[in-house]
Amino acid sequence: MKKVIIGICLLLFASTQNKAQSWLENIGKRVKDKTIEKVEQRIEDKADQAVDKGLDKTEDALKKGTSGKQQKTAQNAQNISNASPQTQKFDASYAKYDFIPGDEVIFEDDLKGEQKGEFPSKWDLVEGNAEIAQINGENTIAIIGYTYITPLFKNKSFTLPDAFTLEFDILLDDKEGENSIEFLDSENQPIASSLFWKDNTKFLFNWNLSSGEKTSEDTYDNSRGWHHYALSFNKRAMKVYMDAKRVANIPNINGRPAKVRFFARGNEDNSALHIRNIRIAQGAVPLYDRLMTDGKIVTYGITFDIGKATIKPESMGTINEIYGILKRYPDLKFSIEGHTDNTGNSKLNQTLSESRAAAVMERLLQMGIEGSRLTAKGYGMDKPIDSNDTDEGRAKNRRVEFVKIK
Repeated sequence: MKKVIIGICLLLFASTQNKAQSWLENIGKRVKDKTIEKVEQRIEDKADQAVDKGLDKTEDALKKGTSGKQQKTAQNAQNISNASPQTQKFDASYAKYDFIPGDEVIFEDDLKGEQKGEFPSKWDLVEGNAEIAQINGENTIAIIGYTYITPLFKNKSFTLPDAFTLEFDILLDDKEGENSIEFLDSENQPIASSLFWKDNTKFLFNWNLSSGEKTSEDTYDNSRGWHHYALSFNKRAMKVYMDAKRVANIPNINGRPAKVRFFARGNEDNSALHIRNIRIAQGAVPLYDRLMTDGKIVTYGITFDIGKATIKPESMGTINEIYGILKRYPDLKFSIEGHTDNTGNSKLNQTLSESRAAAVMERLLQMGIEGSRLTAKGYGMDKPIDSNDTDEGRAKNRRVEFVKIK
């Protein structure tokens, strides 16, 4: 009997042990599963946090208008989609603007890629100090203190041609100083200058500096902000424009400009002159003569806001000339063709070139040209006429052509 009881106890103990073992195994499995579940949840939480953080950065970047390539591409696409030639408003003051840039770009500096605080890479320092500064996020050249700078050409002996145009944007502000653009002859003697002085309500142009100075004065818009300066020289005659107004018309400046330099005299360490978008172009061949020679007119005077099809007001000189040709020759028809350089995405450039050609056509239609005489096409970056390796080459590739339709 005793042995039977002992056997039963052993069986009960074994059964209890097995159940305990099974219970422990179940507990262990649940703990293990729970642990894995927790780990997975924490990984997911971390991933969500990373995604949220990335989205926050993207949202902030979009709000600020600055981000990586994806944001830039999206913004460019938005800019192009927002370009509406039909709703563009033009400054009426440019209705009679007649400045037309030269047909061969020989110096171009849009200051892209320049580092803030560095001396501008495409310029030479004659005296003083100049550096790249930023205004509203855009690069400018700040000429500081008592300073002369001049465009840097690869050929050190380069001189300006017999016919050329000069354009740039200049900031007029409250900084003390005397600022000017000076033209020198082949012996580095000043022969003419444009003067920008603080609080001066008149634009001053001096010439014949070597033998009896002469001065031309005219009122101009000297309000605070950016203004567009344009100058044309043809053998001996010089015309100067501030924004839409011609402020100097000199039939003979008594000398041929060989070099140009920018001067600022302000307080020490006080930037007295800011400039940007500088271009010098050779030639002054009438647009109709280009058409008769080449069967098309290649223009560089029609410019647009960056990444958009919005025509800049100073483009009206070229557009007005094209309009005049169309009015004088009623049987003439044009294919208006937009071209870009190779900067950026090829698909966006294609769309941009189409939008810009359409904007120019729309402007001519608004001026009264019949729609049957015009078509608009865009070729993007597919038809360069110069190398895209230099600023000047890219400037030549960014163009609007008026091709005669036979």
